[in-house]
Amino acid sequence: MTSQVCTNDHLSNKVKDMLSKTPGLSIKEIARASKVSRQFMAGFLKALEEKGDVYSRKVGSARIYFNNEVRDGG
Repeated sequence: MTSQVCTNDHLSNKVKDMLSKTPGLSIKEIARASKVSRQFMAGFLKALEEKGDVYSRKVGSARIYFNNEVRDGG
């Protein structure tokens, strides 16, 4: 269980860093860069959004993600 938490923290930091450098990425783009499935990343991003780490906007049929720290000035 501990290794799973470390892995999730690492992935969380990686995703937030990615979104800081390149805001407005889709689930598919983030999943590809993180080498995980799109389905897994969709759930992971939803959890990060509920936690307040990222936020998203619906653009057409895609959901685009941004790092909340960038928006908050953090």
